[in-house]
Amino acid sequence: MLQLLLCLLVVAQLTAFDKVVIWGHKLHTHTHSYIHHAFFRAFQHMGYETYWFDDKDDVEGFDFSDTLFLTEGQVDKRIPVRKDCVYLLHNCHDTKYAPLNFIVFQVYTDAVLNYPSAVKVEPFIYYDVPGRCVYMPWATDLLPHEVDAMKKRLPFNVRKKEIHWIGTVGAGRFGNIEQLNPFIKACKKEGISFKSRMNVDPDEAVRLIQTSYMAPTIVGKWQFDQGYIPCRIFKNISYGKMGITNSKNVYDLFEGKVIYNPDTYQLFFDAKKALAKQTEEEMLALMDFVRDKHTYINRIQTLLEFIQVAGEKEDSKECCR
Repeated sequence: MLQLLLCLLVVAQLTAFDKVVIWGHKLHTHTHSYIHHAFFRAFQHMGYETYWFDDKDDVEGFDFSDTLFLTEGQVDKRIPVRKDCVYLLHNCHDTKYAPLNFIVFQVYTDAVLNYPSAVKVEPFIYYDVPGRCVYMPWATDLLPHEVDAMKKRLPFNVRKKEIHWIGTVGAGRFGNIEQLNPFIKACKKEGISFKSRMNVDPDEAVRLIQTSYMAPTIVGKWQFDQGYIPCRIFKNISYGKMGITNSKNVYDLFEGKVIYNPDTYQLFFDAKKALAKQTEEEMLALMDFVRDKHTYINRIQTLLEFIQVAGEKEDSKECCR
């Protein structure tokens, strides 16, 4: 009987919560803030009582009992640590989290394929139960009904001779400028201006992408070599723009239905040719694919399912002792 009670307690610790707190990276303070913003909106939409705090907030008197926390390792210094809470951790290396009360989530890279305990549950999504870690790509920041609303606005009548790149452009090990430059060169040859911006309001980002001549997802060398899948591809498609990429993993994830060429100079011309023949039905099918499989609601469901799986694993271990 005691073993059974211990089993039930372990599962309950990991699955019971009555509110969600996103901790850190308030909107526009960091590139990761857009991921936190998307999680925040998705949890709210799913009906959870959801809050967003950071280390600067005065949270004295707030009832954190039975909370599901989601945070990132650069911003979790003052996060409340409680035995009655569950923690979803990204790049957190602090030992302060109770062993049975957290899971880790990381972005998918091909390195996962070499982890003996990682099990594929969906394309590019893996569970590592012994490591208490989920590997998955990010997603679009739109909710499913918002993707449907975008579909009703197709086709977009405005196609300016400019491309808006929302996000980082940089050099170095994790940079992308060497891969962007050939694409930009092709743009200039065809009289298309390439404009990059950061810290753009989400609604404005949608407008800029929709009015762009095309919306590429170009990965830098490190991302290319690691098989990283940027959130940009999910966003661009959900906003109503054809997927255009130099990433083989992106091409494979979308089952060969996006425009792909690792040569980013030629990618522009491939895209120009393909877009001239693109049908509305093709675009709608891609948008439906993102709506059904690649929103933050999908990612939350993956995390919650993994919490249940991890709880059952601990349940089994306790019962065997």
